[in-house]
Amino acid sequence: MQAKVPKVPYAQLVVSNQAIPIYSRGKVFASEVRQITNEVPGLVTSVSDKLSKGANVQKGAFLIQLDEQPFILDIAQKQSELDRAKLEQVNIKAKAVVARKGLKKNASDFALHIPQERHADSQVAAAQAALAYAKKQLKKTTITAPIDGKIIDLNITEGEFIRATSSIAKIYGTQEVEIRLPLNDQQIDILGLGHERGEHPTHKRQPQVQLHSYQNKAKRWLGHIVRTEGERDLNQLLYVIAQVSSTNAFNANRQPLLPGSFVEAKIEGQIINKVNVIPRVAEQASNNVWVIDQDNKLLRKTVDVIYRGKTNAYLRGGLDESDRIVTGSFHLMVEGLVVDPYLEGTPYLKETSSSDIGSLASAVQ
Repeated sequence: MQAKVPKVPYAQLVVSNQAIPIYSRGKVFASEVRQITNEVPGLVTSVSDKLSKGANVQKGAFLIQLDEQPFILDIAQKQSELDRAKLEQVNIKAKAVVARKGLKKNASDFALHIPQERHADSQVAAAQAALAYAKKQLKKTTITAPIDGKIIDLNITEGEFIRATSSIAKIYGTQEVEIRLPLNDQQIDILGLGHERGEHPTHKRQPQVQLHSYQNKAKRWLGHIVRTEGERDLNQLLYVIAQVSSTNAFNANRQPLLPGSFVEAKIEGQIINKVNVIPRVAEQASNNVWVIDQDNKLLRKTVDVIYRGKTNAYLRGGLDESDRIVTGSFHLMVEGLVVDPYLEGTPYLKETSSSDIGSLASAVQ
């Protein structure tokens, strides 16, 4: 009786110069959050119609007007004090001119009216500074938006008297958002983000990041890794910060990426020359892989794994380009066993393709 030859699926080895994609996920937060406060106390006489929770405001837009009358009165008083100081200065200088006539060379400074003139000059300077400060305080009664952004908190109403440094509103910037993405040391090294002692955690190399929403994977955004945080979390992971700008060509016409959203990130690693790519399911225990030789016999090889991705394993070597990688297994697999190989579909190549990221990059350039 003829033994039945088992059918074994296989995939072709892919050898190429490519970047290893790193996946992570995180929560979106605003790059810039401003707490709007008033520097001077006063009665709120006017509130902008745009000052409401959830409203978008532009930098420099009017928000709140405080009562100006107390500050106008203060300016008038400071102007009066300056005029009085200047009058006294003229009087002292006139007296000094008269006093210095006929004085001997060894006359004292007091007789020469030197300290009197110095005091008069300092009084004028102090009065001028007080007037300038009062005018600045008047300008601060008009409160405007410090950045382009969205109002997320509001603590003020018209007719309310507020003290200095009271919290009026909170606004976050809409130009850029950031995402904290946890990575392990191996992923950090693959991305080329490791930094030596003393090096600033903001990197010259800024790997590209493709983001998509958990709720709708068709919603995508493009960003870059801009820095690494300086300490590990409780799980010994490091966080990198991805920044997404709403002003670049790809993101400009898309729905804004809102703070608080959860997103998945695909980070583009460094290009590695002649990396071997196989389906992750093909890797066996102890870094072993089954291959099918030219005589359709099974052969076990040990490989050097760089990284295990979602669907692929990335290797430094251990395989030949002609190797057919076994993607299925059964309990009777032994070296030298003759099999009937058939080519399995290669959906795993989708992870290795950089065409999607490349198309996004071309949109930004």
